[in-house]
Amino acid sequence: MWYAANLLFQSTHIPTESKPTIWEESVRLVQARSEAEAREVAERIGRSKVQTYQVEDGLVIWKFDRIERIYCILDDELRSGSEVFSRFLRDSEVRSLLTPFNDE
Repeated sequence: MWYAANLLFQSTHIPTESKPTIWEESVRLVQARSEAEAREVAERIGRSKVQTYQVEDGLVIWKFDRIERIYCILDDELRSGSEVFSRFLRDSEVRSLLTPFNDE
């Protein structure tokens, strides 16, 4: 089976006072026999994308934060690990994504 895994990544800019935190949501395709296995594969993908690099005014650290959710997809022509969607998010957008609609 194929699953889509929403992965959240968080950046930290050092020195921290110079830039706000930026979030990235990455939706990855994962081939697995079960949702639990898809979650394990997605976790490995997320942890493999951690990176640190120098910029003009400091250091940027991207870290894997969490799997936001897993969706079952049925299509045998897809490759495991293919990225299908990615975007940068503000803190408020991430909080909104992680808050279920039924919470007040």
